[in-house]
Amino acid sequence: MALDEDTAWVLWPEYFDRSRPRSQGRKVKKGAAINDPKVDLLSAALRQLGLQHKVEREKKYPANWFSSDGRVLVEKTMPKSQLIKKVGELLIKSQRS
Repeated sequence: MALDEDTAWVLWPEYFDRSRPRSQGRKVKKGAAINDPKVDLLSAALRQLGLQHKVEREKKYPANWFSSDGRVLVEKTMPKSQLIKKVGELLIKSQRS
């Protein structure tokens, strides 16, 4: 399945940032979050899952408009909540190794 940018899920590094409270965009449990997540780490996790994705480095998270950490567009193959959980688990594993 090809990546349709108009309907793709959007993943922001802020979703996985341990230093952020949920009210500032963190979407995973603190135990599944990492320090200083980057789009390259998200991209590596998505490659492990075998999902098509596109990194957009120039984009800015709306609640964090002064920092351009970018975002990742991901093909819709599962519910977004499930995708976020799987990516979070892979990020934790990659930080431990």
